[in-house]
Amino acid sequence: MSPLPHFLRVHGNKVMPTVRRRSITCQGEGLVLMGSAATQDGVRRMSRHLLIRYHEVALKGKNRSVFTGALATNVRKALARAGLDHPVRQERSQIRVDLPDGSDVSPALSTLSRVYGIARIAPALRTGLEYEEIIEGVREVVRAEWNGAETFRVSASRSDKRYPLTSVDLNTRIGTLVQEETGAAVKLRGADIDLRVDVREKDAFVYVESVAGAGGLPVGSSGHVMALLSGGIDSPVAAARMFRRGCTVDFVHFHSFPLVDGSSRDKARDLVRVLDESQFGSQLHLVPFADAQRQIVAAVNPAYRVVAYRRFMVRVAEELARRGNALALVTGESIGQVASQTVENIATIDSVATMPVLRPLVGMDKQEIIAEARNLGTFDISILPDEDCCSLFVPKHPILRSSIDEAERMETALDVDELVRMSADGAQTVVIGE
Repeated sequence: MSPLPHFLRVHGNKVMPTVRRRSITCQGEGLVLMGSAATQDGVRRMSRHLLIRYHEVALKGKNRSVFTGALATNVRKALARAGLDHPVRQERSQIRVDLPDGSDVSPALSTLSRVYGIARIAPALRTGLEYEEIIEGVREVVRAEWNGAETFRVSASRSDKRYPLTSVDLNTRIGTLVQEETGAAVKLRGADIDLRVDVREKDAFVYVESVAGAGGLPVGSSGHVMALLSGGIDSPVAAARMFRRGCTVDFVHFHSFPLVDGSSRDKARDLVRVLDESQFGSQLHLVPFADAQRQIVAAVNPAYRVVAYRRFMVRVAEELARRGNALALVTGESIGQVASQTVENIATIDSVATMPVLRPLVGMDKQEIIAEARNLGTFDISILPDEDCCSLFVPKHPILRSSIDEAERMETALDVDELVRMSADGAQTVVIGE
């Protein structure tokens, strides 16, 4: 027979809960448990933590450890980047961040709210498994978090079903105590405070609130892609959506310096710095486009220029993606938003691709994209004026329904392979965030 956990004992031929007697006295209108959890009766000292609940990671079955490992790594990187030296522990159904006594939880919460793969983050008090220890933790949380609440509910759970009190027992006992101490009424739906007690195999956690995480999958758990970054509003949002799906994202930006100033390159760097808050190390490839652009302008019908630019960019981005072991391209295109983004033009552009071209925004309208950009923190950078490569030599009437055959015919005047090689070889790679 395996040994009993410490919260059970044998009495005669029965297994009974272990109970340590604690002194209780009245003070004012509330009950006060006498003695310190740190010193009396060998009770474990209470400590503060952040409990991180998974998002879609919980659905991954046999591959779950891959996703939880990636998430724990990203949590450590995020905290380290913020200068927070908090231990991170990977447990069976959660990740736990240990907080120093008396520390402000806000910096860690703010930092972790941008880490993809997290469903909720709960600041919690950790206690021992004795019922009296849990009650002391409840009382401390109530003192700190009540703030005049008039209604409450208790939501207890236990992952170890050997624990002698059921979830219903815990709800009833703790609810009665809280009601006696605070005078608040129990309300099962829409309560001012939801007091949560999570009983595990070795300890228990008490908390009253949790903060929404970024959701999705941990970055680095779903493959490697290359995002075309224009400097506008849309492409950073598209890249962030790939973060949310667990992809590692490299970036490529095309510029026409010295035909224009270097402002678009500066914007691209600034945008990647913001996006890298979720990735913890990014590569940005800055591709000189001026020479190729001049040749395209000389060889291609003006109405086809923008489509020709895009076909060229797809080819160069693919070459850089292959060199960096990325498996797909990502763009910020949305159907019908501008002239180059009709279905016909997208088909003409994609006809040169040899790897998947992912368009996370394809069905979104501009206001939805702007709202996401504001939330990401990229919007204010994206709307700064700049001179990008596609603003040069723009025709008055760009083609709306291009033909693949016509685009290919025009490109016969160009040494496409040499232009692609020259542009890819001339790219400057900037590492951001490491």
